[in-house]
Amino acid sequence: MHDEASPKWEAMVDQTTRGHQFLLKNFGPAANPRGTWQIDPFGHSNTQAWLLSAEAGMESLFWGRTDYQDFNARHESKGLEWIWQGSQSLGASAQIFAGALYGTGGGGYSTWIGFDGSDNQVQDDPTHHDYNVDQWVDKFVQDAQEQANHTQSEHQMWACGTDFQYQNADHWYRNLDKLIHHVNQNGTVNAFYSTPSLYVDAKKKAGVVWEVRQDDIMPLADNKHHYWSGYFTSRPSLKRQVRFGTNLLAAARQLEVVAGVSAADVGKPTAIRAPKVGDSWTDALEGAVGVATHHDGMSGTERQDVSDDYDLRIAESSVEVEAGVEMALLKLLREAGANVTDLSHCNCNAGLDCLNISVCAATASSEHFTAVAWNPLGQQSSQMLRIPVTQAAQADVQWSVTDGDGSAVASQLVPLDDRTKQLPLLYLNRFGMNATQIATAEAALANGASHVLVFEARVPALGFATFTASRAACRSNCASLSAPAQHPPSLESGTSRTQTKFTVSSDTYSLDFDRATGLLVSLTNLKSGASTPLRMDMGWYNSSVGGCTTYGADVPANLREDPCEGQKSGAYIFRPNSSTVFYPGATAVPQLTVVDGPIVTEVHQVFSEWATGVYRLYKRQPYVEVEWTVGPIPMDTPWIKASEAAAMQWGKEVVVRYASGLESNGTFYADSNGKEMVRREYNRRGPSYPFPYKISEEVAGNYYPVNAMISVDDGTHELAVLIDTSVGGASLADGEVELMVHRRLQADDSRGVQEPLNETMCGCNDINADPGKMGQHGHEGDGGCECAGLTMRGRHWLIFDSIVQSHLDRRILGEALNFPATLAFATEPRSAGVPSFSALKAALPPSVKLVTITNNYAAFNGGKWLLRLAHLYQAGEHPTLSVPVEVDLSKVFGKAGLRLVAAEEVSLTANQGRDAMEASRFQWDTRTKNAGVAEQLESCAAFEERVPFKYPLVTIRPMEVRTFLASFTA
Repeated sequence: MHDEASPKWEAMVDQTTRGHQFLLKNFGPAANPRGTWQIDPFGHSNTQAWLLSAEAGMESLFWGRTDYQDFNARHESKGLEWIWQGSQSLGASAQIFAGALYGTGGGGYSTWIGFDGSDNQVQDDPTHHDYNVDQWVDKFVQDAQEQANHTQSEHQMWACGTDFQYQNADHWYRNLDKLIHHVNQNGTVNAFYSTPSLYVDAKKKAGVVWEVRQDDIMPLADNKHHYWSGYFTSRPSLKRQVRFGTNLLAAARQLEVVAGVSAADVGKPTAIRAPKVGDSWTDALEGAVGVATHHDGMSGTERQDVSDDYDLRIAESSVEVEAGVEMALLKLLREAGANVTDLSHCNCNAGLDCLNISVCAATASSEHFTAVAWNPLGQQSSQMLRIPVTQAAQADVQWSVTDGDGSAVASQLVPLDDRTKQLPLLYLNRFGMNATQIATAEAALANGASHVLVFEARVPALGFATFTASRAACRSNCASLSAPAQHPPSLESGTSRTQTKFTVSSDTYSLDFDRATGLLVSLTNLKSGASTPLRMDMGWYNSSVGGCTTYGADVPANLREDPCEGQKSGAYIFRPNSSTVFYPGATAVPQLTVVDGPIVTEVHQVFSEWATGVYRLYKRQPYVEVEWTVGPIPMDTPWIKASEAAAMQWGKEVVVRYASGLESNGTFYADSNGKEMVRREYNRRGPSYPFPYKISEEVAGNYYPVNAMISVDDGTHELAVLIDTSVGGASLADGEVELMVHRRLQADDSRGVQEPLNETMCGCNDINADPGKMGQHGHEGDGGCECAGLTMRGRHWLIFDSIVQSHLDRRILGEALNFPATLAFATEPRSAGVPSFSALKAALPPSVKLVTITNNYAAFNGGKWLLRLAHLYQAGEHPTLSVPVEVDLSKVFGKAGLRLVAAEEVSLTANQGRDAMEASRFQWDTRTKNAGVAEQLESCAAFEERVPFKYPLVTIRPMEVRTFLASFTA
């Protein structure tokens, strides 16, 4: 069961495809599932409903955990099952039968029946003193009759078992056999073993008109003050590892088939692997990323040791994949005429190699290197590369960059700031070390680079480009491109300013800053002329350890619940003790430093030693980049005044907030697993929920998962924030966007983790404490750890424009942010660039995403490769791009080496033919619950009619994903 809040849809599809292909390989087509259980995930997304279920050939979706207010209302109205029409774009063509299991009530996922333990059993021998079969039958019949009062039709589904049950299958089934026999002897009800699919078959014949629903189940609460919205951010490093592992997997699959490099060629099997499914050298990484999408994996709701194991499996599998990527790129480079024998990676899978913190041993120690960039997208990509280098002391020695054709590429050197230089040192475990040993270890960890070399890389669709960088005595105009000024804003030159304000700009955006407050004050789109007040700040909520929540004045009295409760904030639950956002450290004016340059202008903003940001304006790039760095989050709060000392040892939930001048009227939009944008309203749920829905936590109850972007608008202009790692987010005031980027807690929320969410950079546990207890540094103790708390870094891309233009840009830019070029470096003196290469004969249309191309399952699919395409836009999102688009596959995949000769369309997970799947789709009779739901459904500009595939032409509707088993020839 993958999580439904944290993964982007590509990872969800990969995970489910792997499972279905495993079944197909080992059990054949007869094992194709029709029903799906998602009993334990902590919230349910629209994307899961229509994409992972309806488009994968499954016709039912059941779960156990659901929102308590929604469950209670539906329990009374016989509404626990409905037809879920999750897609705004595909409408009724993507419906699925869904519902909350009746369970033990309140969103449980089991019946009262339990046969764990030798004493709990059905005794039907009347000669024994513990004869009890009559009581069992009476209880069974009474429970069935009670459930019948709250469900529709004569058929009921009882899900037996729950966490840590079914420990003795023989004991369970002997007792179930006896219970079923004697219940049927009674004759009041008929009991039998069944499956979800058989149950749904009975519902089809029931003659019931079912409620149709579009709302998702996010966030859910299991009681007042118990909002399961903390896990949207928990363990952000694992969430990021899954996101970037998904991108590496996509690129590696492409390189494998384009270069024709087999697993035997690579010869580097992963030591730790998931059960093998396919024959590719990407199979282990596919399995590791798939396992990590588990609902107690990247959700962040597992113990630290388990999280470490997920990290390890992804990292080890990535090393195998990097070997394959190196071999594939070398083969392609040599075919293009390059004389290269070795490539290096800096993908954070080895020490001193982590580009996101500007560490790359290969480039930092070289005076000459060639960067090879592989673009996994189906369109040309323009990306800003930032590569760590060391600058010479001589003023006339500078860096220059040329492309594969030998043409000069404009570049710029940006000095590494102190915050970035400090990051590698955080990995040091100081336990038991003296001062000399610490100094030696820090010297070994120190970043060898002094600057970052910045330049624009234009890479063709599904192909590579090379860029050669050299440090030498300057010729032509190197110095003007490579020596930016670095200074505090009071000393800056080349920017316009008033007495209190200074401005930095690119050719697309300008940012105004106030020196007196140290904050951003406004944003202007120079191309459209649109401008808005805009402030970015960072801060933290005080994590509740139980007690009373203080409501803000904006919460109506009829929506308030009893404010006092013992629930703590933890890995699952987000519960701040108030709506106050505290400054991240001793309150001060944030420090600002400006780095000017022709390629990028940066403004560095320091709120405190553990909360910093960098604004970047790149030439020719239609976004503002905000790079945030948070951590180590301190365990105490020495800057809090003594009167608030009780807060000193509470956890911290760290947020980045953007406050614009847009009048958004309490409405904002957040993506569903990176697919459709879903409308959200402050202090309200969708129209299918009970009204009024009582929000007992005005912050946590308004948080939603954000996987790709979040936006606010005033009906004319939009501010969209694109993200590179899944987090929780909200809009708690007009025009504001708030994203929780990190959490460090000191209490457990009693949902099963049994330890605080308190990660370190070393992945070790604390000293001077027994397991399960807090150590000297605030973590669960098992000895041997004196390490800094986890520090996170990520990027937000801001877009501010007319709604139409923002909607166009945000999808394309989101692909570039989350699927950047995969880089490799050749450092040999003779290495040089070669002309760029594309494996496609023609690029895909701008609205079409190349999702997957892999030969991993070819051995049991007749030698055919899996090919998957998707529409980037949803219906009604853009006037010209939110329409069906036709693609001629033979023209796109018509180049030697990757020439498509035949294709058949299959289900999303490639386990059955698509036409047969569509022919078996059942048409449910539906009704709308109320006028609000009717309006919600009618407002969708749905394209409900699928266009049958006729090779080589495929028509892809907005949001649609189409999958093929395809035959290629060299």
